[in-house]
Amino acid sequence: MADERSIWTGLRRGLARRCPTCGRGRLFDGYLHIRSSCEVCGVDNNIYPSDDLPQYLTVLISGHLIVPLLIVTDNAYALPTWLEGVIWLPAAAAMCLVLLPFMKGGTVGLCWATKLTRRDAET
Repeated sequence: MADERSIWTGLRRGLARRCPTCGRGRLFDGYLHIRSSCEVCGVDNNIYPSDDLPQYLTVLISGHLIVPLLIVTDNAYALPTWLEGVIWLPAAAAMCLVLLPFMKGGTVGLCWATKLTRRDAET
């Protein structure tokens, strides 16, 4: 049997927005606020840093999806610039808002799997 604390387990549970320790409790209390303790196992998930990586991953993935679509539609239909802005700016914003909680959960799961915690939590 594989080690329970594997990177794939952490990523899978985090991307599902579940507690990385038990996989059953909800990771977030609201949109992006991490619960202070898991409702199932009681583990404090605030000890795992998820400061900047979720935002970088969100922009990276959104950019790699939106920009090719923008280029293809621009070449195929030659839409006016204002219309492309009306279409693609809200699409990019919506994609970022949808992806961000998943990327933050995945980051927390990755930190759990690699046992990376905040310095002030190591008391």
